[in-house]
Amino acid sequence: MHCLNLVEAHHTANLLRSAGIRAEVRNTFLAGAVGDIPFMEAGPQIWIDDRQDVELARTILAEASQVASGPDWLCEACGETIEAQFAQCWHCGAMKPFSHDA
Repeated sequence: MHCLNLVEAHHTANLLRSAGIRAEVRNTFLAGAVGDIPFMEAGPQIWIDDRQDVELARTILAEASQVASGPDWLCEACGETIEAQFAQCWHCGAMKPFSHDA
């Protein structure tokens, strides 16, 4: 799997590892060679140890890229309105209240 930058690559690898998929980031030092070699060869890549995990990895990454649906929520600590996909208030750092509906 190709990534645009190292931040995306390490985040992706961490998502997969948290799901029990052994993954590693490769091509971490080739960015300076872009132009001399094609980007697809020089850009960071995620390598998965077990070929059988590839489809599961694609599913996990597709689900992770979905924006959380639902209404915005109101921070109980400071009253700030926060978008649904965030679990923590950007203003004061308070966590989103637990919902028993989920």
